[in-house]
Amino acid sequence: MTLPHERTRALIKTEEFLRELTRSPELPQDIRSHAKSLLRHYPSADQIFSLGRLEECLESDTPNYEFRKRVIAWHQPLLSSSLEPPK
Repeated sequence: MTLPHERTRALIKTEEFLRELTRSPELPQDIRSHAKSLLRHYPSADQIFSLGRLEECLESDTPNYEFRKRVIAWHQPLLSSSLEPPK
């Protein structure tokens, strides 16, 4: 079972890996271009950590309603559940 901190680390490391691919002159141009196109819509580390904070806030038992309200209001939607899975 993957833990949340492991998933977060994997997402951040994937972004770093894709950035390395875009800068590698040893790779063919089509591979570097593909990595660059994937990065165009890939969430940044800040966005990933923001999602983590939002999720932790929503799952917490903290009765601090004002804090929860501010975290939710500050959050910008990053992902959509309406995308159909690849076939």
